[in-house]
Amino acid sequence: MSSYVNVHLTNSNRSFDSPWTYKVPENFEGQISVGSVVKVPFANRRKAERAYVTEILNKLPDHLSEDKVKAVVAVLTGEAVVTSEQITLAREMKRRYFCTIAEALDTMAPPYVLTSGSKSTQAARLVDRESALDLLEGDDLRSINHVRIIEFLLEYNSAPLNEIRQAVGVSQAILKTMEKNGIIEFFRTRVEKEDDTKIPAYEHELPKIATPEQNFAIDSIVSAATESDKHELKEYMLYGVTGSGKTEVYLQAARQILSMGKEILIMVPEISLTPLMTRRLRSRFGENLAILHSRLSPAERYQAWKKIIRKQVQIVVGARSAVFAPLENIGLIVVDEEQEGTYKAETKPRYHALEIARMRAMLQGAVLVLGSATPSVSSFYRSQSGKSQLLTLPKRIGTHGVAQVQIVDMRRQLMRGRKGLLSDVLEDELRQILEKQQQAMLLLNRRGFSRSIICYKCGWQMRCNHCDVALTAHRRSWGHSEDSLRMVCHYCDRLRPVPRKCPVCDSEHIGGVGMGTQQAEIALQEDFPQARILRMDQDTTRSRTSHDDILSAFSRHEADILLGTQMIAKGHDFHNVTLSAVLSADQMLGTGDYRDAETAFQLMAQMAGRSGRGQEAGKVFFQTLQPEHFVIRTAAAQDYETFYREEISFRERMQYPPFGHLGVFFIRGFSPEDTAEGAQALHAYASELIDQYGGSFKNTDLSAAAPAPINKMRDRYRFRIIARDPSVEVLTRLLQLTVDNTKMPEQVFVSVDIDPWSML
Repeated sequence: MSSYVNVHLTNSNRSFDSPWTYKVPENFEGQISVGSVVKVPFANRRKAERAYVTEILNKLPDHLSEDKVKAVVAVLTGEAVVTSEQITLAREMKRRYFCTIAEALDTMAPPYVLTSGSKSTQAARLVDRESALDLLEGDDLRSINHVRIIEFLLEYNSAPLNEIRQAVGVSQAILKTMEKNGIIEFFRTRVEKEDDTKIPAYEHELPKIATPEQNFAIDSIVSAATESDKHELKEYMLYGVTGSGKTEVYLQAARQILSMGKEILIMVPEISLTPLMTRRLRSRFGENLAILHSRLSPAERYQAWKKIIRKQVQIVVGARSAVFAPLENIGLIVVDEEQEGTYKAETKPRYHALEIARMRAMLQGAVLVLGSATPSVSSFYRSQSGKSQLLTLPKRIGTHGVAQVQIVDMRRQLMRGRKGLLSDVLEDELRQILEKQQQAMLLLNRRGFSRSIICYKCGWQMRCNHCDVALTAHRRSWGHSEDSLRMVCHYCDRLRPVPRKCPVCDSEHIGGVGMGTQQAEIALQEDFPQARILRMDQDTTRSRTSHDDILSAFSRHEADILLGTQMIAKGHDFHNVTLSAVLSADQMLGTGDYRDAETAFQLMAQMAGRSGRGQEAGKVFFQTLQPEHFVIRTAAAQDYETFYREEISFRERMQYPPFGHLGVFFIRGFSPEDTAEGAQALHAYASELIDQYGGSFKNTDLSAAAPAPINKMRDRYRFRIIARDPSVEVLTRLLQLTVDNTKMPEQVFVSVDIDPWSML
């Protein structure tokens, strides 16, 4: 008896993203299961297409005839690479995030699974190390991506191309360009898929004695986990001040839920936090865990995936993509620091890991715990409106309580003639803690050397020719001229040299404005020549191990000061840190996004929580030109409830989430006229739908088609249309119908995002 399969093609678009039926030849009987990857002929294409098997059929559907059905031509994977639950998730992702089924499944399947038959892969190395160093020193390179690839290969000598693409964040086209220019060369290397990863040493740790508040939270979570009701969401908001022991609640609840034979999924927002959580988990649960995040090599991801799929581990910890881990009996899902924007994917499919976690909790009857000292306004509102249950940890563990914050008015510092990075009071405190051999953490949320280059005579600012943004000055990392600068666009990654004269007025009085982390590091070293300083930002964390290397060194007290961007503010637990500071609180405010206040409050309050977590009391400083600002005042007091009441009132007045949902069309094109035409066509069709089906869209508000705040990016002009509605289902339907039925001019492209993290 013949069998058949329904498949979804990986190379499809939304217009033909539907199940296609194929016959299973006799020689493949028993080799194909739901979740397998196969090759099938499609239409008149010369090459067979890769496809996921999403259903096994015992008989041919009635609407098809035997002679019309083609056969599977190859089986690419001998095992299912995605689970039935993941296929269910993919269908929901297609509906919510405007992707195809296969695009969603590709997000879940590890890269090496799809090349499991390969014995070798293509790798790259530098053609000449000295020539590469000369390139870093000179001005011939035109993209910061070229710089990062060279720096990566200087550190690692060679690496597979897929690992370079993943670690550095570049496309295959950039690597091919560098090969064509003779900077790197490609060669074949053996694929190592066997698990030779050494487990880092760890010490076993006994559970700590829980406080009454912790015990109540643990008991509530474990009790909910004993209920096996699927399709009913059991969600908790664990709201506790920094240092109140949220991680201990996760660990003790996990131990009890593991004893029920269930599995645990723990998510962290930043790759930099994964090693810390991993060490805590290993100290309690040994090797019974797998790690998943984007900085792992493809081979490491494949090994972790194998352990999970073969049920060799019960615990998975990782960043955003870990939400898709192929666990099939989850009892507990923890989303730590749930407020973080890194849980929202910025590329297609633009999923939010928190929403996926809710779906998985319902599908598997698991308990979902969202943990934060500064919850997102939307998540905290859920706990206030009965959609989740609030658990609170109001006190910091230890004798000192929450560190006191001092707001430093930098206007008075300037009036006294003091310029530079540090106020006098912060400089004095920093000297004292260095004398005591204690440590400090300093936040400056701007990477690079300076914000921009301007002419002091006529006001000209150096801007990107390809994007509508100012260029940022960066100091070279390699070679002899470490003090020399070059300009980098943080959007298109192109490089330009710093001009010697103003191109407008020919003045030589040009220079940088706004200090970045590179310049701050130099200034600190000049003020404190004996201090050991570590810098942690996007430029110092390019390699796969750099996050862990920097944080481990600081933990071992191999540095006195940790200077960094927002990645140092969250989740770290250094007991010798007695001073933390936000060096420029103002730059976090006024970015033009409705989440401005929320993001700024969270970052400052989190930074305040890094100090005084050990035996010594901590001190915290916020340097600002706006000391009376409501956000700065409430963050300094770590008064989340007052901040929440003010912010939720603003959200309700404006009908922003959680009271409504936003859907954004981003229209991009090389011609400003064609892009504007496409935006107007989209707007006209959406308006027509709203008018035609007024009952369905009676609460829908549609903005005009207008240039986006960043009007040009990577030589593409950008327009934006914002739709707003209380119902996400209504909003999704409007956006989907509009995109699928509007004919766009050639070379004009549309992307859609529901409740985007950035509106720019």
